[in-house]
Amino acid sequence: MQLWVTLGLAGVLAAIAGFLVYFIHSVLNYDDARKIDSLPPDEKEN
Repeated sequence: MQLWVTLGLAGVLAAIAGFLVYFIHSVLNYDDARKIDSLPPDEKEN
């Protein structure tokens, strides 16, 4: 009985952790994070 409770709890925690990792991974845009945007032109020099 205690083994099944432990396995069930571990399964629920693994499902929650998997959902969080999937959600965070889908929100982050790794291609955009690698690209460095150029600075905007300084309007004072014009």
